[in-house]
Amino acid sequence: MRKVDIKELFKLKQTQMLASFGLNDGFEHAPTKGDATEEEWRKWFNENFPKRYCAEKAFVIDCEGNCSDQMDIVIYDTHFSPKIFENNGQKYIPAESVYAVFEVKQDLSKEQLIYCKNKINSVKSLIRTSAPINTIRGYEIGKPAPIIIGGLLTYKSSWAVGNVEENLKKNISEITKSKNEEIDFICCLSCYACEIKHNAEISKFYDKPIYLANFNIITDKENSPLIFTYFKLLRMLQDLGNVPAIEYSKYGINGIDPKIIK
Repeated sequence: MRKVDIKELFKLKQTQMLASFGLNDGFEHAPTKGDATEEEWRKWFNENFPKRYCAEKAFVIDCEGNCSDQMDIVIYDTHFSPKIFENNGQKYIPAESVYAVFEVKQDLSKEQLIYCKNKINSVKSLIRTSAPINTIRGYEIGKPAPIIIGGLLTYKSSWAVGNVEENLKKNISEITKSKNEEIDFICCLSCYACEIKHNAEISKFYDKPIYLANFNIITDKENSPLIFTYFKLLRMLQDLGNVPAIEYSKYGINGIDPKIIK
């Protein structure tokens, strides 16, 4: 019986993507280089992840009209949720529909971590509603919206390969000041990938809440960054379950949401 080596296939795909990203480096104009790399990542997500998840460059909005920065990759639900609005290629996705957001950069560095956590904060700080759900007992209050995964995807690292994890620990502790700024996943395609599992504590200092960073880095150095990224993100998405139903009345659209029967 013929056998297929899944790990080897992922290594070959990673080599192909790295070659493509290296070719993108040939563009003199930085935005052109960045756009090409972003498109490669979006294509990878859309071709390999279940169809319930869609990857788009988009803004994320909430029921109070707040709008995030434009995110390189928004992973959102296509089974239960609407996109809300699109015009001339600009997409606006409701916060309730979003599973994850990623920024795409060429290099992994402290500067890019700071940039990424600020972009992620613009999404995680949005309001998310949860409409009543129809069950055998009638309509019941919807479940709380799960955390939105925030991540950084890069081609190479500004740090030496052997020092990537040490630098991540040092810099993430230093730059993360709130739960909404937490980076949950990093993939540097050429050398390293990890989940960052946060267990932060909120303390008080003179009655002012103080964020105390506390996290574990989960990685797999025996396998390629791409295969770890694929299966770990699938696991993280599965753990989130379904996105919450949108409470349309909170968006100012009345006469739509069902009432809860108590």
